[in-house]
Amino acid sequence: MAQRPPRLSTRSLLIIAAFGALGALLLILVAPLTATLAALFPPAYAVAAGMHSVLPFLARRLVGFAWTTTIAFSLVGILTIGFTPLGVLILVPLVITGLGFDVTLMLLGRRGPLRPWHHVVAAVVTAVLLFLVSLPVMSPRDLAAPILILTFAGRLIGQLAAAGIAWLIGGRVLRAGILRPHSLSTSR
Repeated sequence: MAQRPPRLSTRSLLIIAAFGALGALLLILVAPLTATLAALFPPAYAVAAGMHSVLPFLARRLVGFAWTTTIAFSLVGILTIGFTPLGVLILVPLVITGLGFDVTLMLLGRRGPLRPWHHVVAAVVTAVLLFLVSLPVMSPRDLAAPILILTFAGRLIGQLAAAGIAWLIGGRVLRAGILRPHSLSTSR
């Protein structure tokens, strides 16, 4: 008999929603600064923007449900539409980041439990996706090779730092017994 995939419990959804709401608040608070940074020096923005991935990545680590990151990023986007210069377009990079992270972890997790290096690979995938999504909105003067290389490096640094911070915080939360590892996503 095939094992049924775990379903998302109400408790898990509330935890994901809390991370989404906190992520939205963070994005709203720093949007004026990051918008200025993006206009002045895209590589610095690329590093700083990694902070927006910490909470959704942490939600995924704690809840363990396959689509947690996508749900959390979607909530961040929906809650911030009216507060960012991008408006509804804010959903594009956020949802793409969530999908990239979740799909990568699903593919890598097929052969066993998720390991820290899986999160590293997923963070690299999100860095590549975010870099590609940012190209059409970069000013023509920033499309020079040195700026592009530095921006890509900034995306890698930002996303890897976010995944590392989320992994470490998640490990502490789980070791402290605040949440049980991945028991939240099963239906009871």
